[in-house]
Amino acid sequence: MSKRANAESTRRGKCPSLFLRLIGRIHHDQSGSISVVTVFAFIFLTMVLGMLMNVGRHADRKVKIQNAADAATMSGATVLARGMNTLVFTNHLMCDVFALTAYLREARDRNSESLTPEILAKWNEMAPEFADAPHEKFSDLAQGIPSKTPLEQDLITAFSEQNAMVSESLLPVMEEILDFEMIPEFQRALVIALPQLSVTAADEVASRLGPTNQGLAGAEPMRARMWRTNGDEFEAIGSAGFSQMPVADPINDISQRQPEYFSRGISERRTAANRYLDYLNRRMLQDLDEHAKMSQYSNLWRGFSKAYLRQLLEEEYPDSNVPYQIRRSDLSRQDEIAADYMFVGVSYWEQMNERMPGLFSNPNSSAQVAYAQSRLFIPRGRLYHDSRFSFPEGVFRHRVSTAHDLMNQNWVSKLVPATAPAIPQILQTSPQNLPIVVPSLGGINVEEFQQLNTH
Repeated sequence: MSKRANAESTRRGKCPSLFLRLIGRIHHDQSGSISVVTVFAFIFLTMVLGMLMNVGRHADRKVKIQNAADAATMSGATVLARGMNTLVFTNHLMCDVFALTAYLREARDRNSESLTPEILAKWNEMAPEFADAPHEKFSDLAQGIPSKTPLEQDLITAFSEQNAMVSESLLPVMEEILDFEMIPEFQRALVIALPQLSVTAADEVASRLGPTNQGLAGAEPMRARMWRTNGDEFEAIGSAGFSQMPVADPINDISQRQPEYFSRGISERRTAANRYLDYLNRRMLQDLDEHAKMSQYSNLWRGFSKAYLRQLLEEEYPDSNVPYQIRRSDLSRQDEIAADYMFVGVSYWEQMNERMPGLFSNPNSSAQVAYAQSRLFIPRGRLYHDSRFSFPEGVFRHRVSTAHDLMNQNWVSKLVPATAPAIPQILQTSPQNLPIVVPSLGGINVEEFQQLNTH
């Protein structure tokens, strides 16, 4: 055998052992294995980080949307409370206009002034009879009266001329307000607009509490709507606005209680108008009460102005310019409060984009919702401690009116536990003019919902 053949044979015999040695060397060489573990660790940590980010973002959104629901509901209810106080203010303003009109009519006609010269003349005729009086304080009247009557007449003339000039410019305005029923017309417009104003305030507050990066995907503004506790949404504008506020127009109300509203309004108007006229006369006639007693001018003015007020209320405007009234119902007190004085605010927010959407997905395609409930009410006076007394005997309440009517300008609002039975229905009802997909609660009943309710 040649040398070449022997070398070939030797090489072939060594190949298997060389292959085995190479395989064994790879098995015992562990350099680079940590890189493989690191890759899998980074993948796992990235998944955990994505999960934590999603959980944190969802928790943050839940807090934000609930805060928005609370703020929006409180804002909407505050608008309604201010609307109620505005109705109260305009009711009082209407009565004040009646009183001022009566006052200005007497100022225009000057009936009281026309009678005072005769009265003062009678005093002058009686003055000499006091000259022979046995007591000095009476005998001095013989000269004191003639010197006093011209001064009183000058005071009366100046007062009458001043009020006559005021009446000339101001009385036509007051009479036009009553003739055209400007205050009732404003009240009717206000009652219609209040629900929309409430919704606008709630929606604006919710949008401001939403994201600031409006241009990014998943950063849609938050929205809010106001609902009644029977499940009806506050309408934008329309005749339904009369029924969405707990007030009644004593003139145009179509319920069976309209005569009751009208009668109560007439009584409140008469009482308030007379009170305002008494106050006006007391302030304006203060100097005359003190310095013009002989002429009886103040008493005459009060009598004539009262007669003008009675003419205005009973003859000229017997069935118009009547103050708005609180709406009454046949429900129990608690049911009436729940139906007419409690409201539900709901905030809506589109679902956010998930981090790592291929790995984590949200099966709920509807908008996120949160809700809160508010109430209108007349508060009691606050407690305070009088330092002149020991505790607790010196604890008292501030004296404020608690009358539940539209003559009490103390209406306020507050958040209350959200326990309205219609809340599940509200959450599953799409708001008007708001393209949002609301969630479906799967036929949950009120009892089951209350067990899940955290409000």
